Amino acid sequence: MIDAITKMAESDSHLSGLYAQAKDYIQIYSFIRERQRGCDGLGEVNNLKDELMAVLDEMVVYCKKKGIFPAGFSYDKDTAIEEFHKASVYHS
Repeated sequence: MIDAITKMAESDSHLSGLYAQAKDYIQIYSFIRERQRGCDGLGEVNNLKDELMAVLDEMVVYCKKKGIFPAGFSYDKDTAIEEFHKASVYHS
């Protein structure tokens, strides 16, 4: 999923903006999560995760409209966050 978004973001300015926003969120979320182990469901960590998920959802909806993903495409949000984290670490 993230590989497809990354490739399309190179040639789509709107998707590129969403990708950059998600990348910022994932970096902050990963840092906070690492510093506050065991607090994943609390306060700011939870709010940040919700905001990150909202951006991921927006990217998926946009990709569906553009035909990158099929209309019935669904994904596990926690898996997507981990995949995005790995991609942002290796592509930074």
